[in-house]
Formats: sequence, C-alpha cells, structure tokens
Amino acid sequence: MTPLSQLFSAVLLLLVFVLPAIAQQTPVNLPNGRILTEVPGHPRPINNLPTHAVLSPDNKFAVFLHSGYGAYTSGEKQSLTVLNLETNELNDFPDDRLGPNARQSYFLGLAFSLDGHHLYASMASFTDPLGKKPGSTGNGIAVYNFENGRVAPDKFFPLTPRTNIRGKLRRKEFDDVTYPAGLSVANVNGIESILVACNNSDEALLLSASDGRILRRFDLSTYKRIPASLPYTTVMTRDGKRGFVSLWNASSIAELDLVSGRVLKILPLEKPSAPLSGGSHPTALLLNHDDSSLYVALTNRDKIIAIDTHDLKKQTVFFTKPLRQTYGGSDPQSLSLSTDERFLFSANAISDSVSAIDLTGKSRSGFIPTEWYPTVVLATPTQLLIATAKGRSSGPNPKPIEKNHGDSHHYPYTPALIHGSLAQIPLADLPQHLEEYTKQTVTANSLRGNADKIQFAGGENKIRRVIYIIKENRTYDQVFGDLQHADGDPSLTMYGEDITPNQHKLARQFGILDNFYDSGDVSGDGHVWSTSASVSDYVAKTWPIGYRSAEHTYDSEGTFLNGISADDELPDAGEPTGGYLWKNFAMHGVTYRHYGEYIVTKWCNAAPENKKPTWGPPKVAGVVCNRTVIKKAEPLEKNVGEPKGGPSPYPWEIPIIAKNIAAESELRGHFDPLYPDFEVAYPDQLRADEFLNEFNQFVAARNSGKDTMPQFILLRLPDDHTAGLTKNQPRPAASVADNDLAIGRVIDALSHSSYWDDTAVLILEDDSQDGPDHVDSHRSLALVISKYSPLPQTQESNAIPFVDHAFYTTINMVRTIESLLGVPPMNSNDGRAAVMAPLFSGPGTQPPFVADYKNRDNGLIYEMNTKEWKEGANLDFTHADAVDTALLNKFLWQDRMGDTPMPAPQHNVFPPEPAASAGKSKRPAKQYDRD
Repeated sequence: MTPLSQLFSAVLLLLVFVLPAIAQQTPVNLPNGRILTEVPGHPRPINNLPTHAVLSPDNKFAVFLHSGYGAYTSGEKQSLTVLNLETNELNDFPDDRLGPNARQSYFLGLAFSLDGHHLYASMASFTDPLGKKPGSTGNGIAVYNFENGRVAPDKFFPLTPRTNIRGKLRRKEFDDVTYPAGLSVANVNGIESILVACNNSDEALLLSASDGRILRRFDLSTYKRIPASLPYTTVMTRDGKRGFVSLWNASSIAELDLVSGRVLKILPLEKPSAPLSGGSHPTALLLNHDDSSLYVALTNRDKIIAIDTHDLKKQTVFFTKPLRQTYGGSDPQSLSLSTDERFLFSANAISDSVSAIDLTGKSRSGFIPTEWYPTVVLATPTQLLIATAKGRSSGPNPKPIEKNHGDSHHYPYTPALIHGSLAQIPLADLPQHLEEYTKQTVTANSLRGNADKIQFAGGENKIRRVIYIIKENRTYDQVFGDLQHADGDPSLTMYGEDITPNQHKLARQFGILDNFYDSGDVSGDGHVWSTSASVSDYVAKTWPIGYRSAEHTYDSEGTFLNGISADDELPDAGEPTGGYLWKNFAMHGVTYRHYGEYIVTKWCNAAPENKKPTWGPPKVAGVVCNRTVIKKAEPLEKNVGEPKGGPSPYPWEIPIIAKNIAAESELRGHFDPLYPDFEVAYPDQLRADEFLNEFNQFVAARNSGKDTMPQFILLRLPDDHTAGLTKNQPRPAASVADNDLAIGRVIDALSHSSYWDDTAVLILEDDSQDGPDHVDSHRSLALVISKYSPLPQTQESNAIPFVDHAFYTTINMVRTIESLLGVPPMNSNDGRAAVMAPLFSGPGTQPPFVADYKNRDNGLIYEMNTKEWKEGANLDFTHADAVDTALLNKFLWQDRMGDTPMPAPQHNVFPPEPAASAGKSKRPAKQYDRD
C-alpha cells in the first residue's frame, strides 16, 4: 500500500439502503419548527453538510464534497461521496487527512479535471497554514485520481501566502492563511488552470492544474482589513478569458481578466444601506452554456440575479421565497441548470426547498420539498440531485461508541450523529409533479395555528416588557428530569432540585414545558437562533469546521475573524436574513438593553493585545487595570457583592472587567458597561448584583412617576455551562447552583416590584449540546414567567403544576417575545411560529416569587475544584463551547453521578407514540398546528 493510499480510507462505506415507500415515512418535528413529512426523490443518508457537487465530464458520476463535522458512519471524517448514475451505487470516500483532529478541512471547492480523471478539492487550514506539522497539508488544493467511480489521493498543491497587502490591516494569525474555498477549471492560454477563491486572503489565485504553479494573483480586498470581503467561489468562461468571483461579505462579485491578470470590475449586488448591516451574501455562481448569462445566488436576499455577461448591466431577478411567504428566509445556496436550460434550480436551505424556475416561460415555476437544510442541487441529463445537510434530523442514536475514531468523544455527539441526505428526482417526471410538490412546499412553510394571538383572561395584552434570560447547554432531563407530572427521567438528572431549587420552584409555580427544543446544535449557532430565530449561511458552514478541530475562527455573537465586526467596521457575516431582535426593536420604536449578550468583555487578567508593558499596571486596549483579579477576602468591585465592594467569599480568583464592547452597532448605547460576557469564572451572583443595581433604579424612577425601564431586556446568565473540573475554578455543581440562585433573585426582585403587573420573563438554554435526555438531546428546559401564568391545580391538598406538553422550539419563544412587544416577525421561521399562548392563560393572580437561598447559605455556590484535571488541562473556556463539549459532559456526569454508567443521549425528535410510564403524565399526540 502506498503512503498516499494509506492517507485515504481503503475501505469504502457503501451507503445503499433499503428505502421504505415515501408514504410510510413518519412525520418528524424538526428543531427549526417545521414538520418533515414525505418528500420526493427517496432520500437516503450521506455524510453531513455537503457544500458542493460536480458532474463528471462523461455524465456517469456525481461527486459531493462534505465539509461538515463528519458523521460516525464516515469515521467522523470529512469525505467525498460518489454516486454512480448508471448503477445508482453510492459510495463514501472519507479522507484520513480530514479526521476530527486534523489541522486542515474541506470547505467549498470541488471540480473535475477537463478529462475527468482527476478531482480537485480545496483544503483550508487555520492552525497550520503552511503545513509544517506531521500530517498537515497546509492550505492548498488536494488532487485525487478518479477512475470508474473510485477516488484515491494523488498529490497536493500548496498555496503560497499573500505577501502584498498594500498598507491594509491584517491580524498576525492570518499572515500565512489563504483558506481556499470554491474553485473552477478551464483552459487559460492553452493551460488547464484552476481558479480558486481564497476566503481568508481576499484574493483569487489562478494556478496550473498540472503542477500547481500560481500563474496569477487577483486582489479582491474591498475593506481596510484582510480578510473581510471573503471570496466564496469562482466560475470561468469556456474560452478561458474571463472569470467571476463572488464576494461573500462584500455584497459584490468580481470580474477578472484571466489573460492579463487584471481585476476588471467589482460589481455591487444589493449592498445594504447601513455599512455594518448583514450583506446580500453572494454565494453560488453559474454560467449558462454559452456564457451569456451569469446566475448569482444572493443568499441573504432570497434572490437569484441573472446578469448579462456582455456588459454586466442587464439583470433579471428571480425570487426564491415560496408563495404566500411574506417574510424573508429561503436562503438560496446552490444553483444548477437542466441540460436543456429550461429549468434553473436553487437549493433553499432555510425553507427546506428547491426552486424550479422555468426560464422558457412555457409553464409555471415551482418548488420541491426537501429534507432538512438543503445545501446542494445538481441537475444531470436525466435527474435532479438534492443534497441536504441534516437529512431527517439526528434520528435514533447508535449504541455507545468506543474511542476508536481518534477523537475525544466517549459517547455520541450531536454533530456526528446528524446525517445529510441525497434525493434523486427524474427530470422527465418533474413538470407533471411540480404543482403537487409546490403545494407541499407552501404548506410546510405557511402559517399554521393561532400564530400571533395571546388571549389573556382579562382580554387585552397586559405585558409591556420582557426580560429574556439566555443560559448555557443543559438538556431537560439533566435539570428537570426529577419533576413529577411531566415527561422526565430522574435517572438522568444531574442537577436536580438539591442543586436547582429555584428553577424547580419556578416550574411548579408558573408552569412546566416538557416538550421544548433548542433550535441550535451548539452555542456557535445557538446564540444566533436565540436572538434571530434563524441562522446565517456563514455560521452554518463555518461552525462545524471550528468545532471539529479549530480550523476556522469562532464567529458568533458579532465576533468575526478574531475581531469584532462593529469595532472593525465590517459587516457581520453571521447576521441572518431579517437580522436580530434588537434591530427589529430599533426599527419599531421598542426600547432595549443588553446585559452580556453580543457583548465582548476585555478582562484585566487577559494577555495583552500588543506588547506587554515592562512596568506599571496592565493595560488593555487603552484601559489601565489597577489589579487583574480578585482573590478571596479581597474587596470586590464597588458595584457588586453583599455589601457592595465587600470581601470576596469566593475561593477562586475572579477576573476584573477592563471594558465591554458592543459587538453590533445597534447595541452601542444599549448595554450595561459593567455586565460581562460569557466568562464562567465570574459568578452569576455578581451578574445578578449588577443587573439588580439598574433594575432597582428603574423601580425607584417608576415609583416617583418616571418610567425608565426598557421594554426589552436581554440578560445573560451563563454559568450553568460550568468550567468543568478545572483546578481552582468553581465545581460544576457550584456553577449550576450559582446560576439557579441568580435566576431566583431576579424573579424575586421583579415579582415584588411595581413591574410585576406588566413584565414577563422568558428563559431558555441557547442550546442543549450532547447531554443525556431520554427523548432527544435537543430537548431542553425553558420557563415562561409572569403574573398571568396559569396557576397550579389543587387536588386533595396537593398542588399539581400546569404542564404544557405542546411542541415548542427556540423560534416559538422568539415569536412570543415579538408578539408581546407588538413587533412583526423577522423572517419566515418566526413568521410562521405559534406563540406560547397557554403560558399566559392564568387569571393574573400569580403571587410574588420568593427565592431559595439554601445553596448560598450551605456554601455550595462557593465550592471549588481542588484536584488537577489532566484530561481537561487544555480545554478553552474563553467563550461558549470553545471546549470539547462531549469530553466536558463526560466529566460533569462523573462528578455528579459517580460510577453510574452514562447513557448515550437520545436523538429522537420526536417519538410518534409517547410511552406511558408510572408516575409520569403521558404526552398527548403531536400537535401539528404548532411549530
């Protein structure tokens, strides 16, 4: 066996499945709020997150590139999937260089050589961009031999870094990073050439396909920083004279003269009027057969623009929103033309559909329903291939795995459990079925149920203000599995009533939701879902790469390419179609204030950003810190503690805030500068102290006749994430108990104030990660609290709490907030989501809540880890989910449950028939009129 073949798996994973008839597929409620029923094309599982597909020159094979986390069935490796169009055989080719700990990753680029005997795939690296470490490739183009549907590594073309940045700014960590993305192949000046978009060096490179020599470099930077414009993909005309590049974050495309090496034009396409707003996101490019028309997918505008390539002036617009969809959010991400050029197809990731646009005008255009999050569409001469990123959700989870894939996960992890899917639709059948398919798509994306009305017992909406609390990473059973009268499994409860007495008391008093699911898979997309009811294509394509092996920057909550988008004066590529809640509020005159969410804290104990000073107190971005941390018994900062500024009761060192930065421009002037971000070493008690400082001022002002409290408050309480077993950090149970008491104190203060009459509190986890839950790992705890919450029922001297079994997701909670505050939806997801009306059906007589302080009084919230944690020595707790969460959860389980075997998390969204069990209320049948 050759060394190259050793790099690539010799054993193919043959993915041929016995498929049931479509009509027999069980409907599935997805965490995006949609009901997945039967879809055409007999989808079968493939590796997750396909981002591109190509057709072989002889039309015998289709190849799909998977740049996601890597499913267990592919050995947690990224892979190429090959479909034999003659035999229908489907084979997966995992690349051994792309395992979970690899220092390189697939991204977007895949193309056949002109003779069809080779495949070219872009490989991107952030941590080892020059490939200096053993097993690393660095940034470049992987070349594979392709014969009779079999793929084998051949050679690798490294890409030399960009050196000329012409006075622009570039962070040091990007000095050697090109990060190749989409690519195309054509003859240029008689040389078979590859044109590749370099996402992190803001350029395009033309290189020889025979030896990888770089023939031309094209500067595509459009901002003062590099990277910023983020070249996405390329196409070349068949004569090899011109090329086009989509600029993902610059709302533009570039026209290139490939012969002379000049950038001919940067053509803006629906740039936002506000320079820092999320752009139009030009992504997929497609030339028609005679190169007269260039089709551009504007993902964040739900449009495809057809541009006349002769002068780039004449443009035709095609919309990708399904009929009757008022709000945005279809997100076209992939384009393909039928061989006869009658149909233009686009894969619309958010609306779970494919647009079929009849370019001839002979018949009506329509839509094809798909499985979850379609990312690739490819027309062959006889059929339409549709690949989705998440298939039919995560499905039943496998048996506990052994550590045999080279990763650190000791039990199944959500991103690796999710499979993509591949559907195949005969093109000859499409015209006669398109009307039926369109009706299915419209039904799946239309309004259902009582979507906007909350019927208060007294008639009118009593709520004028909302406090929205976002927590971190717990499943329902981990915390509420021990609650009676609801669907929980107490054997999985790690932080039950002894640790979380306040949340248990709140659930019993104000209502239990035992069928609530977080829309996000991880914090990287969970905070976006929690504040926008959607996710951008940029986040969806980059978080799996960052989570699997840190081969992409962590871009969430307004952080962008290791900076802050608003500070760097760059559009936030992570902003989804429709924007965020605060943008919605700003547009409609709703006042708002943030406490820690989408806020970046600079800490006094952090490493200096530039050169460390040789003397004096540490300096952080112009701020002088007189001390870096607070040790036990040392004075706390003057705004926190009991009494304020009193001695610290915490045995671990508490970091000190140097300054807070708003990560979004609309949050400037709308956040508390003394309230920090995610840092879990900072106690939630101190966060509650600071919030209550301001809240008490609001109450005092109202009592004197002035109403100064914002209508919307976003309050971050993250410490239930925990710092694991890290030595000299709070014990996991201490962190969770601290978080619980902070929530109790906030509700106590609110309910004993004059704002109790007109304020609701909604609480969720941004995501539930991979913790144990007997229903599904997306199932999480949520609370809806107000004076108008339904009262518990009294039966034979026992109080029976109100339990809402209805299916809800993050999107329902976001829509409920919008409805209470009288603003319209932001996108198609919340536009069709039902409000959580039953949680406001009470008579308006809920009494004030009294917080339970026992875990402060017994000292639990002050307990600290005292032993070395060797396995977690290198875990990163600087931002949400920087750690290996599966490894963290394993030790959290052992810390609480001892030697009791940890069960694998369930991934069954949602069982068709809930099983009744002793002592538990049986969940009613699914309610498909709710999201």
